[in-house]
Amino acid sequence: MTKTTKTAAFLLAGLLVLSTLSGCRKEDEKQSGLILDYASEGVVEMENPEELQKAFDEAKKAAQEGMFSLDYRNDAYSSDGKTFSCYIGNSRLNQDDIFIAIYADPECTDELYISQLLRPGVAYETIELNRALEPGDHTVYVPHTKIRMIDGAQTIVGQVVITLDFHVSSD
Repeated sequence: MTKTTKTAAFLLAGLLVLSTLSGCRKEDEKQSGLILDYASEGVVEMENPEELQKAFDEAKKAAQEGMFSLDYRNDAYSSDGKTFSCYIGNSRLNQDDIFIAIYADPECTDELYISQLLRPGVAYETIELNRALEPGDHTVYVPHTKIRMIDGAQTIVGQVVITLDFHVSSD
């Protein structure tokens, strides 16, 4: 990451913090008389504002490309511990394909399931795990991985890990 890109990323983060803080102040804090001084130590003047704006725009675009919408229900149900009724999909709001994986542990080493690619607007209503889970309630870890073709290769361009609750009845 170049110095300019780091600066742009820092500015983007700062803008997000400022916008959040400006909306969260309590009435008594608005009247507290807090005044911030200008930084004078450890700072430099910007040499090229156009280059900084370009880096800011690139950092903003990169952040947007890494984000995507999730489409799922938090609970899945099974009577045999292996075949689950669920709803896990790729939101139609996304532009890229995704695949999902399901793991029994937070380190994502105990694999239970890996899907094929899902186009935007497509979801699984039933999945079959690699092995059966015992009767009871299980928290599983589900990475949603966004894939895009870049230079003829499937490339990961974003990932979000969520937890779901898998319930196995004890018939």
